[in-house]
Amino acid sequence: MTLLFFWWLVAFKSGAALVVPSGTVRGTVLRTALVEDLTSDAEAVIGRVMDDVRSREAMTEEVAETIDTFLSTYLGVIEDIGRDPESVVDVMREYVDMVEEQLKAPFKFEPLHRAATEPVDYYAMDTSFMEPLIDMEDSVVLGAEFVAEITKQLEKGENVVLLSNHQTEADPSAWSALFDRGDDSWRDESFAKRMIMVAGDRVTTDPVAVPFSKARNLLCIYSKRHIDKPPEMKRAKQLHNTKTMGAMLKLLADGGNMIWVAPSGGRDRPDTAGDFSKPAFFDAKSVEMFRIMANKVGIFKKTHFWPTAMLTYRLFPPPPQVSTGGLGEPRIAMRGSVNACFGPELNFDQEVVVPDDPAAWPEGCADAKDAARALAAAYAYDACKEAYDRLLEAATARGSPYYSAEARKLNAEKVLAEYEKAPANNNPAAPKK
Repeated sequence: MTLLFFWWLVAFKSGAALVVPSGTVRGTVLRTALVEDLTSDAEAVIGRVMDDVRSREAMTEEVAETIDTFLSTYLGVIEDIGRDPESVVDVMREYVDMVEEQLKAPFKFEPLHRAATEPVDYYAMDTSFMEPLIDMEDSVVLGAEFVAEITKQLEKGENVVLLSNHQTEADPSAWSALFDRGDDSWRDESFAKRMIMVAGDRVTTDPVAVPFSKARNLLCIYSKRHIDKPPEMKRAKQLHNTKTMGAMLKLLADGGNMIWVAPSGGRDRPDTAGDFSKPAFFDAKSVEMFRIMANKVGIFKKTHFWPTAMLTYRLFPPPPQVSTGGLGEPRIAMRGSVNACFGPELNFDQEVVVPDDPAAWPEGCADAKDAARALAAAYAYDACKEAYDRLLEAATARGSPYYSAEARKLNAEKVLAEYEKAPANNNPAAPKK
């Protein structure tokens, strides 16, 4: 998604050059800035892992620094939950092997990418890597009664589009955790595996993100924000997007497919108080595009639209503001629960009615078509927000250590503090030098 689910950190960037004393590994300086309380055992583990990383022929300095800081924050979580840092060495090295492979022979994602499980099982790596970060005891699915209905629609050969908010690049891992390891009342190991997720180009091009992206079924697109960067690639990217639309249309025509998409075009961002109090608003053209696609194949296969909400941002909270650059956004690994809520199926034809009086149209609408598009997006968004509000209310009611009203206040303070000491390159929260 932006999708959806990549991690990268880069070196400090300030008005003056970062001076590293002779004999000092630059990544160690960055690591100390982010993780100040690793024990000597964890420091020993990250030291060995990073010695291995930096010894690899294909490894670049920037990618090595990214891995260094990412795995250091990861080990901080491992220690916080009382696990031996040695217990995750194997999965960290498996991940590093996958990054190295991407550097040696960059994998090109087709418009429709299917999860890679052989000869290398990327899904298994993703599951093992994410397991310590997700607190399943506090993870819930609300509206689980709709899951059975969705499954029946898919089994009949009909399509399902989940119109959702998006909070962290690990959202695909959140779906897997909920349905592979969640409560028996909703557990269904096939549910998350059959999801096809709309993913932006950043998660399919960054070498530290690719291993996680390869674990998923993806419809790969170039976002509007990056379509003309660099300008000479604009035409090729547009052609790729056209092929992706064709692949999506074929999926819907074939039937029995479930697509997860965030019509906002990116992750939710905190409000001025630092709280994730509501989802980002849906882009009207994105919602309309899926409706048009569904109508095109409607005589062959029916497509159902379901509103869903996710409360997941604790895992890898996004920066307070959208960064203006490309790659290089700081990522902070934190432990948290993952939560999803399904709302009742949407009925656009019945609920979206354009008033005859233009004065009653949403602001900025030039004609009835614009009004219909805006009203449809608002209808879908309101259903998503209602589901999201249910998640917040349930978290407060059960005293969630991550998402209750009180916990969210602490989250805001902690996240901002972590970003303020994170590397400054492409980090909108870093103190100005």
